[in-house]
Amino acid sequence: MKWFKRILLLGLVLSCFLTTACSNLTKEANQKDTWAKIKKRGSLVIGLDDTFVPMDFRQKDGQLVGYDVDLAKAVCKKLGLKADVQTIDWSMKETEL
Repeated sequence: MKWFKRILLLGLVLSCFLTTACSNLTKEANQKDTWAKIKKRGSLVIGLDDTFVPMDFRQKDGQLVGYDVDLAKAVCKKLGLKADVQTIDWSMKETEL
């Protein structure tokens, strides 16, 4: 009985290890595909809350400004992309971005 439990435990540990190892390859491939799509589009969509002064806010003319906007534009410039800064409703962030 102890022998059976040890074999079963070893099998479970081995299957968990193999599942984890294989899922990493898929994740890496998806990341490469996503990066290729972003580079092809030429812009990166950045969602922010425009009521969080000084991080993000709107000037009187409606332009989005703030630390997050400046940082996003600087990073995108280094990556050779255009920053597409948008305000979002945080409760719907997954669908809006």
